[in-house]
Amino acid sequence: MALSKHLGWSLLLLVPSVALAGATASKFKKETKKGANYWNAQSALDGNPKTAWMLPGDSANLAEWIRIEVPLGSIDKIGIWPGWGKSDEHYLDHPRVKKLKVEYVCCRGDESVKTMGSQVIEVADENAMQWIDVDDFKIGNELFGGFVKLIVLETYPGKDFPNLAVSEVLVGMKEFDASADAEPSGEHPDHIIMDAQDDNKKTFWSTQAEGASVSFTSDTFGLSSVNIQAGPKTHARPKTVKVTVQQRSRTQVLEDIPGVQNVLIPAVTGYTGSAWGSVELEFLDFYEGSKTQELAVAELTVMATNMEGL
Repeated sequence: MALSKHLGWSLLLLVPSVALAGATASKFKKETKKGANYWNAQSALDGNPKTAWMLPGDSANLAEWIRIEVPLGSIDKIGIWPGWGKSDEHYLDHPRVKKLKVEYVCCRGDESVKTMGSQVIEVADENAMQWIDVDDFKIGNELFGGFVKLIVLETYPGKDFPNLAVSEVLVGMKEFDASADAEPSGEHPDHIIMDAQDDNKKTFWSTQAEGASVSFTSDTFGLSSVNIQAGPKTHARPKTVKVTVQQRSRTQVLEDIPGVQNVLIPAVTGYTGSAWGSVELEFLDFYEGSKTQELAVAELTVMATNMEGL
């Protein structure tokens, strides 16, 4: 997937690199013991299925909405955990999202904010994060992005409570090749980190496997994922990797295959590519090498969804 790169570099001089605000909702349940905003829209953006955006008990659920701020770019998919994922029991206790209307709203900074397009998506009744493909839709104007608004059209009934709960919502934006400064934990003098970023599968970065890591930083792009291609089988290859940004982490097990594998960087707000600051990639365990147990990675590159802050 590729996003148009014909964005003037001069825009970066006009707009500061800032994180977007996140999400707002039509309503949310009021809470006294856990804090007034415990069930608000931000609870669906925190990467934690044990928390949730929850509607008040007197809401009919239908026509309620959550609106997520997104940068200039193209929408590719919608991620949703349709109920309260704290446990299977909590999930079934409350209504869950069954059908949503997705509205693409433009633009941030405009005096008049208008809906530029919409579509309806259906969600399976599964206690897990689901990714649903949507029609590719470019959102934003010359300078700024807009909003994605998710409106509840239909729900699965809850067993014990009438009010909807949604653990996670994430807007998946189209990715494009990006660049970032890479700082490895170490490197063999004959196989440096640049050898994993030269678009040549015959060269590779190598280092001591135990404690191996790479930090990525970029002042230009909103980084969304890391592409990893293992080195030769003479060396140890990555098996389990952990990606951390802004104290949010996710762990992924890679296959022992020669091709490129993609690892998602945790989102900090409500869209992929909303990470800022240093992205830490840790290699936790490995497939054994036939000659040496030093780690080898043939390609290690980053993807982005936006010019950071736009």
